[in-house]
Amino acid sequence: MNEVIPVLHNVFSVEIVKQFAKICYGLGFKTLVISKPSGAAAQAGLPEAQKLALKKGRALVVLSGIEDVIEVFKPLLVIFITPKKYAKTRFDAEHIISELEKGPITIIFGGSEPGISAKEMELGVPMHIDVEDDLGPLGFASITLNIISNILKVKK
Repeated sequence: MNEVIPVLHNVFSVEIVKQFAKICYGLGFKTLVISKPSGAAAQAGLPEAQKLALKKGRALVVLSGIEDVIEVFKPLLVIFITPKKYAKTRFDAEHIISELEKGPITIIFGGSEPGISAKEMELGVPMHIDVEDDLGPLGFASITLNIISNILKVKK
């Protein structure tokens, strides 16, 4: 089955990894990807996220970069959720869900400042959620993934 796969990319913080996993699994997403974790996030955050994944019967995948995410999951769409100043396209959950029938979709959130480089964003479509400020990965993930989760529940 095709699914929406949340990705946290380029993260250093243990707490961001843990909270991101709680958000994703709490909203019903089955697979979570952590891409390019570093420092404390890799050493302490990943074991915490793995423990949560095992308790919930979900999958946690750790990869070294966005290219690996694309290679492994072969997503139909690669979406980057960014502050408005970095994206021209507004996030449209209904369109994304309609595309889900054709293949899996990854939604990538930058885990630190700047999180996602301009070169990395060329690998997909940068989108914004029509908020002027940078809400950080947890704010962007909470809003975006909650909208998607609610639409998926209605479609079931």
